[in-house]
Amino acid sequence: MSMPLGVSVNSHQSASQVEHIAERFSAAAKHYQEHNCLQRLSGASLLQGFAAKGAILDIGAGPGTDFANRAMGEEMRVYALDIAQGMLQQLQATFPSYLCVCGNAEQLPFADGSIDSIYSNLALQWCQDFSAATSEMARVLKSGGEAHLSIVAEGSLAQLSHLGLRVNGFLSLESLKAAFDTSDWQLFDVQLVPMTVYFQDLKTLLYSIKGVGASVQSFAQSSVQSSMPEEQGSDMPASDFHSHSPLGKLRGRRDWQALQQRAEQFRETQGLPLTYQIAQFRVRRHGGSV
Repeated sequence: MSMPLGVSVNSHQSASQVEHIAERFSAAAKHYQEHNCLQRLSGASLLQGFAAKGAILDIGAGPGTDFANRAMGEEMRVYALDIAQGMLQQLQATFPSYLCVCGNAEQLPFADGSIDSIYSNLALQWCQDFSAATSEMARVLKSGGEAHLSIVAEGSLAQLSHLGLRVNGFLSLESLKAAFDTSDWQLFDVQLVPMTVYFQDLKTLLYSIKGVGASVQSFAQSSVQSSMPEEQGSDMPASDFHSHSPLGKLRGRRDWQALQQRAEQFRETQGLPLTYQIAQFRVRRHGGSV
C-alpha cells in the first residue's frame, strides 16, 4: 500500500499528557476488546452512514474497524492512525493490509488533499485543542470529502457523578460544532445520541473505563489510590477513581462496599447502567458536489 505524500510513521505528539495517554492506551491494548462495548455500539451506529472508498483515514483507530462491508466497489486504502503504538500492533495483526501510522489528530502527518474520507469513533474527545483537529482534517481531506465522527460529549457518565465520583468535563455539542470553520465545512448531519451500556456490578463498570485506557482523563488522580490495592483482599479496583462527595476519600473495603450499595439504586433489568452522550458529526469538506 502506498502512502500519500507527507505521511510519516513517527509520532508527532510531544506533550507529556498526550504521551501519558498513549502509554495508557498501549498498556490496555491486549485487553481493550474485553471492555469496549461502548466503542462497538457507537461504531455500529457511525458506520451506517459511512461509504468506504479511496483513501480512508481512521483517526484513533484502536484495535481497528472492518470497513469491508461498507466498501463501495472501488479500491479502498485504510490508513489507521493512533497515538498508541501498542494499539497499532494489535490492529496490524487483525488487519494486515491497513497502513498503521503513529500520530496525533492535531498534527496529521498527511499531505494536503490526500484523503478521501475520515472516520473516527470515540477518539477526538482526547484532543487538547479540538479546533486544531478539525483544521487538520479539513487540510488533508480532498474537496467534497466527508468526515464521520463520534465524540464523547458533555453530560456523559452522569451515574458516576451522582455517586460522587469525579469525572472529567467533556465539551458540549455546541462547543464541538463551533470548532468547525464554516468556510471549510458543511455540517450536514449533527446529532447528540445517548448510549447506555450495562454491567453486572460496579467493579466491572469501572473497569470498562480503566480497561480501555481512558481513566487517565476520566477521573482525577486520587491521593488515596495506594490505599485500595486488590492484593489486600478488597474487591475495589485499584484505579484512578476519587470520591469527593458525600463519601470523601475511599479508605478501604468499608467505603468501597458503601459505594457499591449506593450504585445499586441505579440498577435496571439489564444491569448497572452507564450512559454516554455521543456527538455524531457527518461533515463535508467544501469544494465538491453535494
